[in-house]
This record gives sequence, structure tokens and C-alpha cells, in this order.
Amino acid sequence: MGGKSTLLRQNCIAAIMAQIGCYVPCESFRLTPVDRIFTRLGASDRILEGKSTFFVEMEETKNVIQFATHRSLAILDELGRGTSTFDGYSIAHAVLNYLINEVKCRALFSTHYHMLLDDFKNKAGVKSFHMSYKASDSNDKIMFLYKFVEGECPMSFGINVARMAGIPRSILDRAKTKSQEFSVNLEHLTNQIKMKK
Repeated sequence: MGGKSTLLRQNCIAAIMAQIGCYVPCESFRLTPVDRIFTRLGASDRILEGKSTFFVEMEETKNVIQFATHRSLAILDELGRGTSTFDGYSIAHAVLNYLINEVKCRALFSTHYHMLLDDFKNKAGVKSFHMSYKASDSNDKIMFLYKFVEGECPMSFGINVARMAGIPRSILDRAKTKSQEFSVNLEHLTNQIKMKK
């Protein structure tokens, strides 16, 4: 809802336009030419081929890690969302690590796995950006500003989007309570893991 998937696509289009000599809609643009553009976007299955949404996601990811070079541009949007949180986070972490350390390509990697931000925030060549927003005093209502700004986004806004879609208030209140419980439990677990190191 904040516009990050659109931004990822726009970067690919801008790269193509620049490379064929077209004007690019911006004040200034500098880009080293790319040999290929790889995308891992959206969610779709291929039922007639016996492929689930997650399987298709993994096939697209395999294509990126198998064929991308250091001159490629890769965009990966919400990698790992089609499976459990733990498996999804682990796959996203491993793929991002591989792209940074082995392929060394230019990449835009969007995620709601906030733990990834901690894991890669001090990594050379990696920067965090987010789509800006304006929150009400209670953080109950969010207005998306559709601007790409540097820094980490402190939270996700799935419950707000559910509110915008018309999900009943009682369900949203329950979801907010469960989200807060999950956040506390995850923070406790993370602290235990850090103490063991």
C-alpha cells in the first residue's frame, strides 16, 4: 500500500529507458549499464503445472541467483512470504546474503522481516530505505505519502490496510492485541538468543 512494489518496477523501467537512450523522468540520473534485469514480484500459482505460489516464488528466486552477475539489476519483493515466518525469513536472509557476498549485483530487496534490517544494517554496500507515512497520534490510522526515504521503517501496517479494506473493528482489535503479544514474545526470544552467544 505504501508504493514499494511500484517503486521497484519503476527502477527497472528507468534502467531500460536510460539504456536505450530515452529520457528518464527525474532531475538527474546516473547508471552503469546492466546486463540483465531480474524480478521476483507478485504472487501467482501455476496450478495446471502443479506449482504452488511459493514454488513459483522459489523458481523465480533460483533464476536470480543462478544467472545474475555483478552487472545485473535484481528486484526481490517480499521474498519468503509464501511459507512459515521462520522458513521465509531464513530463505530471505540466505538469498540476500548470497546476492551481497557472492553475486554482488545491484539489488532492491523489499521485506517485512524487520529482523533482516538488524542483520544487514552494518553491511558494506547495503542501505535501508522505506516508503514514508504519516501516523495519527494513536498510530491507528496511517496515511501513505508515497516517498522513498532513507532509514528503517519502524513497523508494518498490515492492520491499517485491513482497516482500509473494511475488516470489522472487533477483528482488527483482536489482531492488534495478537500482534503486540507476538512482538513481545519475539523480542524475548531474540534477547535469549543474544545472551547465549
